[in-house]
Amino acid sequence: MSFNYRQIIVVIVLAIIMPTSLFAQTSLCKDTAEHRRLSEAMWSATSGNEPSKVYQAAQTFQKHADEEGDLEAHYNAWMCGIAYNLDRMNIRDAYHIAVALKNDLKNITGGKDEQYLGPCMMAQVYNVCGNVSGAIEEFKESINLIKGTRYEETTVHSLYMGLAHLTLTSNPDQSLYWIEECVKGLNRFKDSPVYNKGMAAACAFKSLIYFKKGDYDNYRYWYDMATANGGDKPNGYTGVFMGYTDIYKKAVDGHVEEALAATDSVHSLKERYIMKSDLYMYAGETEKAYETQRELMLLSDSIAGAMLADNIGQMEQEMQMMKHQQEVARVTTIILTICVILAIIIIALLFRNLFIRWRYNQKLKETNVELEAANKLVTEADQQKTEFIHNLSHEIRTPLNIINGFAQILTDEDNSFEPEERQLIATTIEENTHQITSLVNNMVALSDYNAKDLLQDLSEVDSLSVCYNLIQTLKSDNNHVQIRLADKTPDGDTTLETNAEALEQMLNCLLENAVKFTEKGHILLEIRREQPMMQFTVEDTGCGISEEDAKHIFERYMKVNEFKEGLGLGLAYCHETAQKLGGTLTLDPAYKQGARFILKLPIKQLKS
Repeated sequence: MSFNYRQIIVVIVLAIIMPTSLFAQTSLCKDTAEHRRLSEAMWSATSGNEPSKVYQAAQTFQKHADEEGDLEAHYNAWMCGIAYNLDRMNIRDAYHIAVALKNDLKNITGGKDEQYLGPCMMAQVYNVCGNVSGAIEEFKESINLIKGTRYEETTVHSLYMGLAHLTLTSNPDQSLYWIEECVKGLNRFKDSPVYNKGMAAACAFKSLIYFKKGDYDNYRYWYDMATANGGDKPNGYTGVFMGYTDIYKKAVDGHVEEALAATDSVHSLKERYIMKSDLYMYAGETEKAYETQRELMLLSDSIAGAMLADNIGQMEQEMQMMKHQQEVARVTTIILTICVILAIIIIALLFRNLFIRWRYNQKLKETNVELEAANKLVTEADQQKTEFIHNLSHEIRTPLNIINGFAQILTDEDNSFEPEERQLIATTIEENTHQITSLVNNMVALSDYNAKDLLQDLSEVDSLSVCYNLIQTLKSDNNHVQIRLADKTPDGDTTLETNAEALEQMLNCLLENAVKFTEKGHILLEIRREQPMMQFTVEDTGCGISEEDAKHIFERYMKVNEFKEGLGLGLAYCHETAQKLGGTLTLDPAYKQGARFILKLPIKQLKS
């Protein structure tokens, strides 16, 4: 006896995987006669022992399918090659064709519905070579891929049945689970033409499971259900399982010897031994059952050995070819190596030359960029110097002219003044003198900014006291604008560690700016304590700052109004000084009634 795989493989491939006939023309093919001729020629070639003829026929049929845009027929050609090699236990070639089928399914345009075929055929390869766990995983992947496709209605139950068949002997409970999934799949398509046949196969399979579990009442029940669904008319995969359960039915009806004799008609030698073992166990002849199982194990080992020997022979032939190819490749490699070395030397020399030129050009470009940047800085510096000198001369000349004019008036002996007039002249001279002094102080403070480390002269400063003194000074000089100080600290603690001179200079600059641009309304200096910062807000109701000017407001020499006094250095000094003290100075863009500057300084300086 020999393990007859041919019939069982053909049944599995043709009946389970593609329930529609592979010999028939598919709905996409236009040439019925040519399709049938090529299909029959391809499958007829599988009965012989010439692989080249099988592959040639399959390629011809596949080419015809591609010309007609028939994807089903295209994949049937792949399946023919796999089935042919499995039939002859040529696992290696069957595996390679299955891998090629998977790759073809991934790359071909329009084969989305047929993706399930790849893992499905790979499952058959794994099953034949004994890799049951691998076959189960491939079947699961195939089921996931077939769902939602046009093949689900006619094929998904067969895939579940394939899973159940894999675990029937080793794990009947798991096999029963897969059959239940099979029934669920069938119930989704009760109007399908394959529904009754599928249900008959599922019921027949359930009867096999319960027989193996020793539950003979359920066996009879599901046997009767299979018959009621048309299982008494064997066809395809349904006929396979119904044939198996018919044999068991003889034993259940009391005809064990007749059932044992009937197993000789089973095509699959493996199934024949398993069924005999089941029947002996049913009859209580456990020793014969175990002996039958031992015979099956020995037979399986001999088959595996034959497969191994065949694969070793093929591998030896391939090794001889590889040795010849390696010798040719060795000589070719030596020649190519010499050519490559010469080419590398030439390329290296060319690359070196190109690299040297590139590096020279890069340095030249970098030098040009640096020169352009330096020239731009020089131009900007020259422009800023010109503007600065112009603004400085204007800011100093105007008050000096006023002071000089009033000085000449006062020294003219012919002029006599009332006390009020003398006081007005004195006040005017004092204001312009203060303006010049403030301008010089700002210039000196800004010039010392980069050289002086403000953090080296820190002390505990009562900011409220500093703000109060500044506000009092402004109030004495401005009666037309309401100037207010607001302490919003929760506990009245306004002390912070900072540079007292810098704080006073920044707040004075912000307040002077507010006075300069505010003709009516109010000026507010507000103090808030927001850990870990002390916040000073200077708010006015002056002309405000446009959005465009706000972008550059803290740049040096920036003036919102060219006709107002000042050099455009005050806010730049305040902004840079705040950063140096670990704080910030910002313009509040949300405030539209004038301008609002927010100065934040750390309450406690971090020691470096």
